[in-house]
Amino acid sequence: MNTVWLIAKREFRTRTLAKANLISATLMIVVIVGGALIAKPFLSGDDEADVVNVDQATAGELVPYLEDAAAQQQVELTFVLVDAPAEPAIEEGTVALVTGPAEQPELYVDSERGDLVAVVTSAASALVLDEQVTGLGGDPQQVTSALAQATPTVTMLGDPNEFEAGTFFAGLVVVLVMFFVLIQSASVIMMGVVEEKSSRVVEILLATVRPAVLLGGKILGVGLYSLTQAVTMLAPVVFAAWYLDFLGYLEVGLGALLINFGVWFLLGFALFTILFGGLAALVSRQEDIGSVSTPMMLLMMVPLYLGIYLVPANPDGTVTAILTQIPFFAPFMVPMRTAFGAITPWETALAIALCLITIPLLTWLAGRVYAGAVLNTGGRMKLRDALRSK
Repeated sequence: MNTVWLIAKREFRTRTLAKANLISATLMIVVIVGGALIAKPFLSGDDEADVVNVDQATAGELVPYLEDAAAQQQVELTFVLVDAPAEPAIEEGTVALVTGPAEQPELYVDSERGDLVAVVTSAASALVLDEQVTGLGGDPQQVTSALAQATPTVTMLGDPNEFEAGTFFAGLVVVLVMFFVLIQSASVIMMGVVEEKSSRVVEILLATVRPAVLLGGKILGVGLYSLTQAVTMLAPVVFAAWYLDFLGYLEVGLGALLINFGVWFLLGFALFTILFGGLAALVSRQEDIGSVSTPMMLLMMVPLYLGIYLVPANPDGTVTAILTQIPFFAPFMVPMRTAFGAITPWETALAIALCLITIPLLTWLAGRVYAGAVLNTGGRMKLRDALRSK
C-alpha cells in the first residue's frame, strides 16, 4: 500500500504542478470570478424603489392604502407626500403623481405603468370599502381580516413531476461536469500509460513494482488530480452563482447538489477510469489510443444522454428504474433522478452497493489486461491475447 501511495503522490504532484495546468486553472478562475464581478452591476440594475408623489391636500389619506397595496402586489414603490402644483407635473427622480379626491384619484405618469395603475386602483377600492363599512357602523379592521382569510385552497390535479427548469438545471450541472472531468481523467491516464510504455520506462518500473500496483498508483494519483480539477472548476462557478444571486433559482439545495456530485464522481471515476487505464496498455503509440478509447467514450455517452433526456421525460418509469441499478448507468441516472426527487433512498443505496461490488471486479479485469499487455511493444494487442498472456 505504501508503494501505491508513493506512485499516486508522484502522479498527483506531476500533473497538478505542471505549468500548463497551473496557467489554465488560473485563467479559468480569473475569467469566471472576473466575469461575475463585471456582470454584477449590469444584472442587479437599480434596486431602489420608484418614488411616487402624492398630493397631501387631496389624496394624503390614500397613502397607507397605497403602501399596503404595493406590498401585497410586491411592487417596489415609495410614496412621498407633497404639495402638488396647480399644473400637474412629474418631478425629476419620480415616476408618477397621485392627486385627489382619494376615492377617485387621478394618476399622472410619463410612461405606461400597469403595475402602478393596479396599485392605485386597489388602494382606492380599499379606502372606499373602509369608508362604507364605517358608515354602516362596522369595524373596517374586522372586515379587512375577514377578506384576508377569504383565500382559496389550491389542490394540484396535474402531474406533480411536470418539467421544472431549475430542477433540470441542477441535475444537468452535476452530470455534465462529472462527464467532462471523467473524460479528462481517462485521457490523462491513457496517455500516461502509453507514454511510459512507448518510452520503455515501464520496463524499469516493473522491475521493482508489480503491474497491478503500478496501475493502481497511477489511477489513484490521477483521481486525486481530477478531484482537484473538479474543485477548481466548481468553486469559482459556485461563487459566481452565489454572487449573482442565481442559487435562489435552484430547486435543490447547494449542499445536496455538491454531495450528489461528490459521491457519484468517485464511483463513476472508479468504474470508468480503471477500465481506461487497463485497456490503454493494449496500444503502444499515442496515435492508436483512439481505437481503444472510442468504445469507452460511447459507453459513457449512452448513459449521459439517457440521463439528460430519459429521466426528465419519465423519471419514475420502469426502464429508468432498471437502468438506475446498472453500474455504468448509475453515475448519470441517479443524480438526475435525485434532482427531480424521483428516486427513493433504497434505490440510491442499492445503486451504490452494486457499484461498490462491481469496482473490485473491474479492478481485477483491468489489472489482468494491463499486466498482460504493458510489456508488448508491437502493434495493438487484442484483448483476448492480453488476458491469456498473464
